[in-house]
Amino acid sequence: MRHLVFFFVLCSSISFAQFDKETTRSDARTMSPVIFEAIPYWSSDTTSIELVILYRVSPSFLFFAKTNNTQQENYEAKGELVVEIIDSNNVTVGRDSRPMRIDRISVPVEDAPSSDEIQGIFTFKLKKGFFKIVIEAKDSESGKSFINRDTKVDARTFPASGLNVSPIMFIDPVQSDSISSGHTIIFPKNHGGNVIIGQAGVCLFQVVSPDTSTDIHLSWKIQSKNEDDDEISQKLQGEQCSQQNGILAVIENTKRISCAIIQGPAHSRFIFASIPVERLDAGTYLLTTIVTQGALKSVKEFRYKVIWPLRPRSLSDPKLTVDALKLIATEEEFDQMSAFSSDKSRKAFQAFWYKRNPDTTRAYNSVMAEYYRRVDESIKRFSVTNEKDGYRTDRGRIYILFGAPSITNRLLKPNSAPTEIWTYENLKKRFTFKDSKKNSNYILVKTENY
Repeated sequence: MRHLVFFFVLCSSISFAQFDKETTRSDARTMSPVIFEAIPYWSSDTTSIELVILYRVSPSFLFFAKTNNTQQENYEAKGELVVEIIDSNNVTVGRDSRPMRIDRISVPVEDAPSSDEIQGIFTFKLKKGFFKIVIEAKDSESGKSFINRDTKVDARTFPASGLNVSPIMFIDPVQSDSISSGHTIIFPKNHGGNVIIGQAGVCLFQVVSPDTSTDIHLSWKIQSKNEDDDEISQKLQGEQCSQQNGILAVIENTKRISCAIIQGPAHSRFIFASIPVERLDAGTYLLTTIVTQGALKSVKEFRYKVIWPLRPRSLSDPKLTVDALKLIATEEEFDQMSAFSSDKSRKAFQAFWYKRNPDTTRAYNSVMAEYYRRVDESIKRFSVTNEKDGYRTDRGRIYILFGAPSITNRLLKPNSAPTEIWTYENLKKRFTFKDSKKNSNYILVKTENY
């Protein structure tokens, strides 16, 4: 019963808006400060391609300097993003740049959600060929730079017969109000070809065929393999899709990156594959698409990742991850998760949190994410040794179960132990801690309901 009460309090104190905040930016601990994806599309001119490059730059890459031209505190960061396209003869065939600028009232804090990532689209019209993409970001204040020379694009073929299938792009689900006059507005996910855990999306790709009368059919499958033992951990398959004739056009001057599928040659069709990516756990996946048109068939494989931005650090330590559940798990559940077999422990851990997921149709568990965010915070704030023991302390335990107090009173009086009083106004609870040994380990001495 004690565990049920604690868990109920935990759920009731979680801010589910945290999910939206967490998924608005890339995780600087695990991802490059500049992410991008380059996708070639065919247009009405069959001798050339449209190369679309989506990019996203983290504010953490830039240096923020305080400005003196305003009455209130303000910080500014500036830089430049440059893209160069080099052909197979090592000749530059395209080059473009974008200024980068962010104004903030405070300097970005590490691991804090941010809404001011720099995003945009480059487009190049190129002759068919094999290209290398060089993308460089430069910070104006510090001179720091980031450069990537590893991306290659193969756009050499455009057969007179057969099917041509473009690389995939993940987009937000298409809303009915975004379709008008034969045009469909789309919003790319823009996470370097990856998707965020728990977010619904649609897989978009272009199919080009000289046959404009025969229907195109799609089947797809997704599978992941456990990195430890090659066991297939998740597998999905289906045929759900819709399609639209046309070509891709970039929409300029919008606050949000967007494109449009506009009317175009009948040989170009865009396939909207309804793939439930929101059900996939974080990890690497292989998407196989099988496109058929009469006797013609094209099989393509695409690798991508389901990523978890700002994933709690405590989830990276299996022993700590399980040990932190002593507060809310029963003895039987804890023993199962502590089993000698790593496979049994993993399955028991997944079952434990599946029962506590407020939305089992999505892999992202907001309750689990908030729980381990609090574990991280308790380790950061309340550890009293060099070890990560903050979650085991009395203050850490209360913080994990109830979150941050609405009022914190600190009492420092001569000849008496330092005291902290935490008040939770919404729960009508008050906790008093004393540091009797004056070693920063505050012990819970009183619990009040008022």
